Amino acid sequence: MALDYPPTLLSQEERSAIAEIEATTNILRLVTRLTNMRFAAITKFGDAELVICSVHDAADLGIGAGEAFPLEDTICSEFQRDPAPLLIQRVSHDQSFASRLIVKTYDLDSYVGVPIFLPDGRLYGALCAIDSRPVLFEDPDVCETLEIFARLIGCIFFASLAVKVESAAIELE
Repeated sequence: MALDYPPTLLSQEERSAIAEIEATTNILRLVTRLTNMRFAAITKFGDAELVICSVHDAADLGIGAGEAFPLEDTICSEFQRDPAPLLIQRVSHDQSFASRLIVKTYDLDSYVGVPIFLPDGRLYGALCAIDSRPVLFEDPDVCETLEIFARLIGCIFFASLAVKVESAAIELE
């Protein structure tokens, strides 16, 4: 039985972090169900790297939150050039992606991803799903649904960043 603590025992920042974790975890599980893929991740673009923020790894690829990969080695880096959704049923047959290090390292054969934008228009990262087996994308609404999830994630992260900025400002006072 859970204890019913008054909400004042948790700071706004703590409540925001809990909500962010819960929401992103559930979205990633939904992404794997929607795509029939076994791995989904939320990533953040750094200057030269792609940082893994959150994962659902039913494929046991071993990629975990907090890991970083050189940006040029990833498929998600494409969103910095073209922010259109990207579905690749057979990565191994696509010359522009088959040679990327992440594809070779994890023996990837399927990829689907969409960019994550913050509400202020900044490109944050990507929502993607990968698998070592080929997956046919039969549902015509996959891209649109992933874009909706990506917008939700962008809003969640933007709200979380706002809470952190507000908390930092309060501490400085």
